Amino acid sequence: MSGKTSIWIAGNENVFVVKRKSTFSGKLLPAEQELEIYKAVPGERVQIIRPDGKGNYSVRLPPGTYFVTAAKPASPVQVDAALAKPIHPEMLDSSVCDVGEVRGEAAADLGQPVKKSGRSTGLTYGHVIVIGATVTVNFTAGRTARFVNQIITGKMGSPGDSGSLLLDEDNNALGLLFAGSDLVTVYHPISEITEQLAVRVTKEKYPWPAVYYRQNRYRELEEICKNAIPALLSLPNVVGAGIGHKTRQGFNSGRACITVLVSKKIPLDDLPEEERIPSQINGVLTDVMETGELAAVTGTPAAGNDPGRTGRMRPARPGISIGHYLVTAGTLGAVVYDARTSEPLILSNNHVLANSSNGSDGRAKLGDPILQPGAGDGGSREHDVIGRLHRFYPLHFL
Repeated sequence: MSGKTSIWIAGNENVFVVKRKSTFSGKLLPAEQELEIYKAVPGERVQIIRPDGKGNYSVRLPPGTYFVTAAKPASPVQVDAALAKPIHPEMLDSSVCDVGEVRGEAAADLGQPVKKSGRSTGLTYGHVIVIGATVTVNFTAGRTARFVNQIITGKMGSPGDSGSLLLDEDNNALGLLFAGSDLVTVYHPISEITEQLAVRVTKEKYPWPAVYYRQNRYRELEEICKNAIPALLSLPNVVGAGIGHKTRQGFNSGRACITVLVSKKIPLDDLPEEERIPSQINGVLTDVMETGELAAVTGTPAAGNDPGRTGRMRPARPGISIGHYLVTAGTLGAVVYDARTSEPLILSNNHVLANSSNGSDGRAKLGDPILQPGAGDGGSREHDVIGRLHRFYPLHFL
């Protein structure tokens, strides 16, 4: 193959295979080269695939004509996010349960009051305590993945809340919940979600919000933190680091610092010298925050949860149970809109709608049924299919 290549997929179970010797623009594909697959009509990217250990590619696709091209170099940004296309647009209501309509996008700021509406814990409130965080997150089957530029709040969710939208007091979307622990909750910035999946959070196009520039004052700290991340993550017990406020004897000093996230706080005297977190990094104070192990998991069966959020709802609203047919249940985070066509789509996590797929492992394929409520809440393929897996960001595991 050379350049962009048209291929015909004749049946649902046919497999598109690109051998290692295939070329794009006359050059041999690099060993780790990703390929992008575009549907010929309407010309939207539907999937990214990666080579196996031998440098070959394979993927299952619905019938149709597709274009394949070599992807741009991988970005350090990755998101646990996916989209489903509803069977009928009328099956969706964009008003978030107990919150209302989303007004637009904004950037999270330290200390900012926030809220989320999710399947397991409903409407909860909290504050942003870390921004720009690099974190290591555990997934099913013993897999781990790393994410950069994350938002962290105090504990605002439980298993099953994955996919919930994080909002500010004015109902601007700030992030998408995807992981957490018994102590904290972790979110992707909404700007990265909408960019990677090519969607908007409102049907109408909106100007870039001025609040996106609030983080500029932390730019120098973020650069110092970014450079320190490899050394910090090499320390036992460290699960991440970002920009937070220095606390002294339990009180927030309001002074920005590098906040190092650990699974468990250990008294300084019990740590060998080489395992201690420095009190300063390039003149910037550090702080240590116990977060526990961070994990991205779906919900347990519905007993004890709000039946209004774990039951069937038509039209379905953000904040309720949803999931890939092989997943227990997560949260329908938002009704979003394709950036090109403006068609309404369902937003949640990859691990909710695409079964934690890396794009080539067979855990999910485009067109898979999406249930509302999720299977763990009694949803079935016979009666509760609300949509089909439309596109997703493949997860890179360590």
